[in-house]
Amino acid sequence: MILLDNGRTNLLAQKDQRQGLYCIRCGACLNACPVYKNIGGHTYNTSYSGPIGSIITPHLAGMDKFKHLSYASSLCGKCTEVCPVKIDIHKMLLLNRRDAVNQNLVNKKERWGWAIWKKGMLSRKLEDFFSGKTKNFLLKKLFKKNLGTFP
Repeated sequence: MILLDNGRTNLLAQKDQRQGLYCIRCGACLNACPVYKNIGGHTYNTSYSGPIGSIITPHLAGMDKFKHLSYASSLCGKCTEVCPVKIDIHKMLLLNRRDAVNQNLVNKKERWGWAIWKKGMLSRKLEDFFSGKTKNFLLKKLFKKNLGTFP
């Protein structure tokens, strides 16, 4: 007998993130997630979509290929509120982001982009200057390969 676990034992070994395996695939987090409602499931390009897919897929298919899923979230916490198994989904998304940074999977362009974003969000003058078309242009140039396509 051959059992395939698709990397689930690796996820099970991680104390902080093993609760992602408790998912019963009910779809409650998908229905509550504003990001999933807007972009749909086909953009995840995995068998697990939505918030739970953003947690599990990077561990099963490789953090280097699917780390961007953990960033495709507003971290509003609605998914955690509606989960019948009480999986702390938005906390686990943050843990995946932390792991991507700790594994040096964030490239220099992305690091610079987030640093600029942080500086802009902490300054009202810069936030006003970069709102609208300037912001959209910068997002397209800085994050195009990391976060997918922008309108």
